Amino acid sequence: MNCPREAEVWRAIEARHWPERCDDELRAHAASCADCADLVEVATVLTEEREDAMHAAQLPPSGAVWYRAHLRVRQDAARAVRRIINVVQVTAVVIALVAVFLIVRPSLPDIHWTLPLILALATPALLTPVALYFALTED
Repeated sequence: MNCPREAEVWRAIEARHWPERCDDELRAHAASCADCADLVEVATVLTEEREDAMHAAQLPPSGAVWYRAHLRVRQDAARAVRRIINVVQVTAVVIALVAVFLIVRPSLPDIHWTLPLILALATPALLTPVALYFALTED
């Protein structure tokens, strides 16, 4: 900014007071000052372009915006449920594979069905409903 009144001219353009609603002295200064004249030329064109773009922009109806937001919430919830279902399915498959392995492989050294072994195999099945409860509650 080379001119001390350039900021004043800019404020008038930005407030949409240029040229009709600003004082004659400021208009005369902008006509005689090269820096202010350039500012007026460029800022006026940019301001008009901005206003044209604002008028040309078409906002969707509020119902469409609400519908899209509601759809997004439902999709997010469905995605979260799918993740939980995947965890439950993987847990069930692992338990089934372990059970099949233990049943089919009788040639392994004698497996004693001790309490720790039973708990290790049953823990995923017991904790899955708890995980589902915490995953699906809001708080």
